[in-house]
Amino acid sequence: MLGGCQKVNTDEDAELISKAKATAVQYLKEKYKLDVEITYEHKLPTYVDDVVTFKGNVIGHKEQTFGIMIDYNNQEISNVVIEPELEKGLLKKGHKLSYIS
Repeated sequence: MLGGCQKVNTDEDAELISKAKATAVQYLKEKYKLDVEITYEHKLPTYVDDVVTFKGNVIGHKEQTFGIMIDYNNQEISNVVIEPELEKGLLKKGHKLSYIS
């Protein structure tokens, strides 16, 4: 029976990750006009936090990387990390980046 429960959890996790991934890609497309590919995904255990962490890069620019965390309950962005090479590219395109101090 436990195997069956694990299958359900795996299917549920896959659906949560898929929705969160779509949110991440859409956010980066709308906010920064970027076409990105996700190269890493990790769903934290629910006892830790309700987020999925993604890492990726701009398509065609593997050095322009980012990290983004999506709350899978409400599809809200909880954190975005823009690495230096991507930051340079965004600033060059005229994007204004805000920083938390």
